[in-house]
Parts: sequence; C-alpha cells; structure tokens
Amino acid sequence: MDMEQRDYDSRTALHVASAEGHTEVVRFLLEACKVNPVPIDRWGNTPMDEAVHFGHHDVVTMLKDNYDRYSPPAGADEKASVEKSLDSLL
Repeated sequence: MDMEQRDYDSRTALHVASAEGHTEVVRFLLEACKVNPVPIDRWGNTPMDEAVHFGHHDVVTMLKDNYDRYSPPAGADEKASVEKSLDSLL
C-alpha cells in the first residue's frame, strides 16, 4: 500500500496525523514506512506547518529529526513533477 497516497486536497496521512498530534502514527509513517517528511498539500502546507499551527511540539521535533535522514526514492523528482502538473489543473 502506498503510504504517501494523497486525498482530494493533496494531503497525506502524515499531514493528518501531524495536524491531529498523533505521535505514534507520525513515528510509524516516518520510521517504518519511510514516507517523505515534507509533502506539500494544495495550500502549500507541509506536515510541519500543520503540527506548528496546532501546537503539537513533539510532532514538530520528530519531523525535524527526519528531514535530514530522508532520501527520496529513485524517480521521486518525476513523481513530484507529475503531481505539480496535476495540481495546476485544479
């Protein structure tokens, strides 16, 4: 299953978990699933933006710790390009 799948607002499970302060879900997504810690939704927000906005400081710390360790899979630039093209159609 693609744990980086996006909804109609281009939000990922990491966006939602970060906004809600679900630290164990955020940890699972980052460490076990190795998801991108900086996906951008249709409003330009990252999971970090969501965690900061809703005051979930423990989630902010986890996200910061994973920024440096994340290395996108091969072909990720192409995927981001396709997503950006699709977003422009909305």
